[in-house]
Amino acid sequence: KAFTRFTFKLHENGINFLDHSPGNTLIKFNGGDYTFYLVDLNRMNFETMTFEKRIKNFAKLTIHKSMVELMSREYAKLIQQDYNKVYNLMWAETTAFQEAFHKRRRLKKKLKFWKR
Repeated sequence: KAFTRFTFKLHENGINFLDHSPGNTLIKFNGGDYTFYLVDLNRMNFETMTFEKRIKNFAKLTIHKSMVELMSREYAKLIQQDYNKVYNLMWAETTAFQEAFHKRRRLKKKLKFWKR
């Protein structure tokens, strides 16, 4: 929930972190509260983000449906949108990203067959 609130603050401040993934976010636990640090800052756009762009920004974070449900619930409260609308789009963006990711990996394997 704290991470979702952190992402919401980024979006509200017009920050689109293009490589928003687990490997690019450091999390520090400080006596009952979390502090987040972003890594690889060269991949950012400063812009007003549409609802769709905001939700798509969550696509690289997890493949776990339960985590998408939790993030959707919290983000829906923050953005004052219907949970089902947020969840359906977030899950669709997550699965689309995963499919494209695995498709690229399969293609790379075929093209680089000699490197095995």
